[in-house]
Amino acid sequence: MVFYLAFGLLWFGAAEALATLSTDAAVLTALHRWSIYLFVFVTGLLAAWQVHRMMRAEAQRAATMQEFFHIVRHAPAGIARVQPEDGHVLWANGRLCRMLGLSLSELVQRDFRALAPSGDPQEAQSQVERLLSGELDHFQDQRSLRHATSGQIFTVLCTVAVVRSQRGEPVLVYVLQDVSEIESTRRALALSAHQLRLALDGSGSGMWDWDMERRCYTFSDGVAAMVRYSGNDLGRDLRFKQTVHAEDRERVRQAVERSMQTGAPFEAAARVLCFDGVYRWFHARGMRHLDAQGRVVRFSGILTDQTSQRQEQDRLRLAASVVDNTMEGVIVTDAQSRILSVNAAFTRLLGYSAEEMLGKTPRMFKSGRHGQAFYAELWNSLEQTGHWRGEIWNRRKNGEVFPERMSLSSVRDGQGAVTHYVCMFTDISEEKEQQQRLEFLAHRDPLTGLSNRTWFGQELERTVQQANDSNETMAVLLLNLDRFKDVNDSYGHLVGDEVLKHIARQVQAALRPGDMIGRMAGDEIIVVARHLHSRSDAEEIADRLIRAAAQPWHSPDGFAVVVSVSAGICMFPEHASTTAALLQGAHAAVYGAKSGRGESSAWCFFDENMTAAARERIALEAKLRLAVSQERLQLYYQPQVDIVSGRIMGAEALLRWNDPQEGFISPARFIPVAESTGLIGPLGEWVIHQACRQAQQWRNQGLPPISVAVNVSQHQFLLTDIASCTAQALEVSGYAAQGLELEITESALAERPDEALVVLRRLRELGVRLAIDDFGTGYSSLAHLKRFPIDVLKIDQGFIRDIPHSSDDMAISRAIIAMGRSLELHVLAEGVETAAQLEFLRRNGCDYYQGYLCSKPVPAAEFALLLARSAGPDGQADSGGSADPQAAAQPPAQAA
Repeated sequence: MVFYLAFGLLWFGAAEALATLSTDAAVLTALHRWSIYLFVFVTGLLAAWQVHRMMRAEAQRAATMQEFFHIVRHAPAGIARVQPEDGHVLWANGRLCRMLGLSLSELVQRDFRALAPSGDPQEAQSQVERLLSGELDHFQDQRSLRHATSGQIFTVLCTVAVVRSQRGEPVLVYVLQDVSEIESTRRALALSAHQLRLALDGSGSGMWDWDMERRCYTFSDGVAAMVRYSGNDLGRDLRFKQTVHAEDRERVRQAVERSMQTGAPFEAAARVLCFDGVYRWFHARGMRHLDAQGRVVRFSGILTDQTSQRQEQDRLRLAASVVDNTMEGVIVTDAQSRILSVNAAFTRLLGYSAEEMLGKTPRMFKSGRHGQAFYAELWNSLEQTGHWRGEIWNRRKNGEVFPERMSLSSVRDGQGAVTHYVCMFTDISEEKEQQQRLEFLAHRDPLTGLSNRTWFGQELERTVQQANDSNETMAVLLLNLDRFKDVNDSYGHLVGDEVLKHIARQVQAALRPGDMIGRMAGDEIIVVARHLHSRSDAEEIADRLIRAAAQPWHSPDGFAVVVSVSAGICMFPEHASTTAALLQGAHAAVYGAKSGRGESSAWCFFDENMTAAARERIALEAKLRLAVSQERLQLYYQPQVDIVSGRIMGAEALLRWNDPQEGFISPARFIPVAESTGLIGPLGEWVIHQACRQAQQWRNQGLPPISVAVNVSQHQFLLTDIASCTAQALEVSGYAAQGLELEITESALAERPDEALVVLRRLRELGVRLAIDDFGTGYSSLAHLKRFPIDVLKIDQGFIRDIPHSSDDMAISRAIIAMGRSLELHVLAEGVETAAQLEFLRRNGCDYYQGYLCSKPVPAAEFALLLARSAGPDGQADSGGSADPQAAAQPPAQAA
């Protein structure tokens, strides 16, 4: 219409414009007429074209509407046109009618909101209002439909849009798509995924996926649990390349590259550092995934925690290794006792090869030493408890019968039925032999075969009881070999052992029936002679035994060894009535025989006076132990003086014991007791520690530096670690090692020269000075003297005492001094008491002296005064040979 009016106005406007070009009326009339004709023709053509176009458009619209109608009518989704105001259905397609089980006539004018209720009606109404207001072009929600006939409820996805009717009124169009199958499929997929996840988690596995394009990991929850991850993004935080153990990294990398390049399945086992800081074993399987162009886009697979399996494999491998390498024989049989397997120890112990035993029964090893009752008890225990342990005798392949300690167990299945038997055994042949040896040694002396001390004491106790009950007279004779040490030193201990066994056999052969014999100690044999009438019977037996023991032993080399014997006799009940008293009396009597106090030089009867000295030693030992524990011992110090300068250059530390009851007890009494009881060890250590502390204290007081000499007992030197004790004393006190001098007797060095040399070298390494005490009184071996690292020779006071009246002592002293100088050793003379003795020593070049001419041994405080006086006011030595003239005037005494 607009186009037609615009065209007419333009047309007639153009005609009016042309009319102004001519003034001729006829022309104007003709032009006006033809313009009308032409306008009608043109507009007619335009009208015909427009009508034709409109007819074609209407035909197309009708066809489209027909097509849309068929689509809507036969669409797989339900469609309804609904009034917005009251929700009444205006029209619905067949699909919706079938979904609801209603015809179109039954469905029309029904409330659609009741037919397809929303889960949230208020939200649905709000969305409809927004749709009608133009805020939305559509919305979707999920609703439930009920079939009117079957009552089946199914879920639909509802899409709501608004259209206009022919009158321009808004109409709601509902499109309902049945998603029940989709939901069922989704639930099935979710269930399947859940089951797969449970299966993976239950198997200790998890899923991993590497997106090559996005370069990120995806893991299942099972992987997070396996690697002990508690964060929020495992794919971001886990980097396998860094967490794989260094020893496994290259192997895993090669497996990945091989799978990426060839498409072969990926499989590798490696240790991975988990988030709790612990390495665990994991087994990974997977493969690559390609896109359409053949590029690798993904790499995914399964990860399994194999830590427990690895540990179990290691345990089983270790158990198998233990079984294969154990010293015990192991055999496994089936329920019918047929041999299934044996270990190497079993074949070694029995002598059979594995092939010879497989399929056989253990009855092939029966020794024949056990009766039917033994095996019945074994099987009964096995059935009742599942175990049997005990000793059994079996037979090797070579026929040898041997004892075993066996453990037999049954293996049962889940229903309790026996499936296997496992037997482990140990060959206890050596153990049995050792047990027999131990039983022998428990009663017998291993060298001579005689009863040992313990067993003999028990037998003697029973014999004393029997003799007491029957008023029997008997004698205990203790035979002690004279100078048996000389035999060992001369011929060696092997010969000494043979001689001792020879004497034991001779004495045993000389016994009467019923007499007992045993070995008490190294060179002591004891005999009990029973059923005696008088002492003369004991004397006769003693003579016979002594003569028997004196029979020479002949060596294979042809030389003969004869050892004499001394016998001590203690009578029951004349001398003693108890076992202990009899043994003690026999010991006392044998020492009496050795000292020649008996009626015969070879044997001696017990006398009560013999035990007095022993009791005195025991009492002295008890008092000494108490004195040591209560620290009643103290050190005195005797000066050692340089003969040339007269200055005190050292001190000898001497042990003193001031007993509250007896007063001062001589070292000559208590030192032997300490040596025989073992107290000399701790006592000697205390002396060294105390001497070092005192010497360091004098130095701290500013007194002139001197050396301190300490006597070392032979027992202490050979039986204790004197070097370690000395090192500890020096370290604790801080005293310089060069200031300490240890005095060792010649006898200690000669006893075991090789061991002594080792000890002396250790002491020399500490820096300690070493001196030989009482030189010339013992075993003076110049060869040993040359070997030992000695610094000082001390001339015994026995060679000094009679100078200048004894020419022999003077000659010996000159020789010792000359020998010391030739060996570049310092020489110190002990026991110097007169000026004449000192002058003799000075003329002959002696270096130092000590004795009452200078001072007697004094306590530490008095020695400090002597040392200060010796240095003089200006620090120089006083003139003269005595640092204490008053002390020199005192009566001499032993300074030991």
